[in-house]
Amino acid sequence: MDTSSSTLKARSTLIANLHRVVSVVQYILAANVILIIIQIFLFSKYSIISLLFVTYISNFFTAALLVIFALRFVTWYKNKKQNLGILLFALAFLILAGSEVIVGLGSGYKVSQKDLMITPASKVEFIDYPEGSFFDIFFSFYRYVDYASFLLTLLASALLLYHYGKKTNTRKIILIIALPILSYTTTILDALNIYDTDTNPDLFSFYIYQTLVSISAGVLFAFSFWIILKKLPESSIKTFLKITAYGFILLYICNHVSVNTASYPPYGVNSLSLLSLSSYFVLFGLYASALSLSQDITLRQHLRS
Repeated sequence: MDTSSSTLKARSTLIANLHRVVSVVQYILAANVILIIIQIFLFSKYSIISLLFVTYISNFFTAALLVIFALRFVTWYKNKKQNLGILLFALAFLILAGSEVIVGLGSGYKVSQKDLMITPASKVEFIDYPEGSFFDIFFSFYRYVDYASFLLTLLASALLLYHYGKKTNTRKIILIIALPILSYTTTILDALNIYDTDTNPDLFSFYIYQTLVSISAGVLFAFSFWIILKKLPESSIKTFLKITAYGFILLYICNHVSVNTASYPPYGVNSLSLLSLSSYFVLFGLYASALSLSQDITLRQHLRS
């Protein structure tokens, strides 16, 4: 894995630079988590500044990564218009990037409404956006935006699976596509007015269910890549696809976590701190796989046979 990554960084200035930046950002976010732990153990309280920091850095840096790779994918599509999967990945990443920026701003607004110092006695409250505000309007449609990005990513992954794994049973491919769609659709029952989250007494259980379904969607994404991996010999592309698979699992765990409630201790801050790293795993894996495939004719023939 280290050899494959080092070789790619030597070939690609973009990857080499991003790898350094991602490493620095991740160390900073880890230091922020350590700071929160120190505050809790020494003073039995922590500052919401740490929550604002992880919210803005994680969401904005993730959005920047998504835009950078999306633009690179668009450039590839212009050169090779036959690869629709690359275009779909680019569109999915651009939509997700836009939502990450707004989610970061929205979460920052909610956290800023809390007390400066959070203690064990601090009340956990779910703050609503001002009625009619931009955030109120956006988050009423957020589920649809999130679902659009999910469907585009799923379709692009399905094309990748079909293109490079034609030996795979057609029914298995359909099942892999259908299961994530069915499971993820249940997370927008409130947006479809099928489930009223404002009045239902089991709201907490519903949110837990949404989280579990989101995680399962990431697992199913990873499964689609594992199907391809089973047919590949040991090679750099196999390593990169593994990174992509693990990245999808981590991404769908971290991307549905927030620290808006500013609880004590701040549950979710660890997962949110890994958001940019998980997105980089996915983006790096897809980008590296595309580069490797384009330069390895023998492997491509093996995949298509």
